[in-house]
Parts: sequence; structure tokens; C-alpha cells
Amino acid sequence: MKQLIYSIIFLAIGLTGCEYDNYEPPKSQLSGRILFDGKPVGIRQGISVLQLTQPGFQTVTPINVNVKQDGTFSSMLFDGDYKLVQVAGNGPWEASTATIDVSVKGSTTIDVQVKPYFSINDVSFVVENNVLKTSCLVVNNVAGRQLERISLILGKTTIVDDPTKLVPNPVDPLSSKAGTGLNLAQPILLSQNLAVPPLTTTPFLYARIAVKVVGVPELLYSNVFSVKP
Repeated sequence: MKQLIYSIIFLAIGLTGCEYDNYEPPKSQLSGRILFDGKPVGIRQGISVLQLTQPGFQTVTPINVNVKQDGTFSSMLFDGDYKLVQVAGNGPWEASTATIDVSVKGSTTIDVQVKPYFSINDVSFVVENNVLKTSCLVVNNVAGRQLERISLILGKTTIVDDPTKLVPNPVDPLSSKAGTGLNLAQPILLSQNLAVPPLTTTPFLYARIAVKVVGVPELLYSNVFSVKP
């Protein structure tokens, strides 16, 4: 009798294990871009700016959406109806409480419109005589917001942001400008001497322009430029 009971228990465990083994992961991809005026908005990779919820469940746990530094995002989901929202205060743009209804079935694409406090336009990078030079126009999109600083930042990988930037020794005084009194009607010029450590010993070097707004923790970024090789 005991042997029969043990056999039943082991069979139940085995069936449960099979259920876990046969669990199907999500196969539908939701992808898109964070846009302003039709252009992707550059941010720091890894910050939580978008979340998904799926109504109809007793416990609704938000799903963080993986947003890359170039403003593109993607998530693997089960087919169904979701609600996409912005995480308040986590992006360099005006907070929005708008909810976007998303119906996921197979491959689904959606763009999210935001209004950054400032935008970075007409960006150019060039290396001349071992000096990295950049030019851009900064546009104020939201009245009452103040520009704190604009900086040329460098990194040793294609993921470039302010917290992980390389700090040249010495830092070029022309690599950053305070926002106070800056004439935004004119192109802003920044530069960094590349013949200083640790830039001289780094085999790979990348650059971005970063804009800091007063009172906003997260910075707005330009596209990434490959300095070397």
C-alpha cells in the first residue's frame, strides 16, 4: 500500500514538472520609439520611463519596458490587451498621465510621443588635430524651464551617459558650458583635447552631447559618435 502511495506521489510530481517544462514563454514582440517631432529622443540607457499593465487580473504588476539610449524599445509579451504609461518624473520631458491602449498580437509596433524640455538639433562631430569638436543647436520647448549645462561627454563603449563617462585629465574647459546666459539662437560649440589620459590609452572612444535641465535628474542626449578607432 505504501509503495502504491509513493508511486502516486512521484507520478504527481512528475506531471507537475512536465507542466513547468511545457510552459511557453511570451513570443510576441512589442517594439517602438520614443519620439519628439518625428525624431527619437536620446536618453540614458536602463532608466525606467515606460511601463505596461494588463487589465483584468486581480494583481496588476507593471512590466518595465526596456528602452535603449537611442529611444527605441522592445518587450516580449503574450498576446493580449495592455495599457502603456510613462513613469512620472523619470525622463527629461514633460510628465504625462496619458494611457496608450496597446493590442499585442504577434509583432506589434507603437511610437510614444513626448515633449522634452529642450531638444538637441543639427549635431555635428569632427576630429581635427587630435581635438574633438562638436556643434549643435539647443531648442527650448517648454516655457519656464532653464538650461543648467550642456556638456560633451565621452565613453569607452557605445553606451555613453553622464554617470559612466570617462573623465579626461585635465578636463577641457571648452567641453562644457553653463546654461546661464547662453545664447540659444546660435550654435553651441564644444571641444575636448584627445591627447590626455585616459583618452590616449583607450582603444575605443565614443561621444555624445548631454543637456541638463534645472530640477530634472535625467539628462537629454544626442546620438552617439564614434571617435576612434
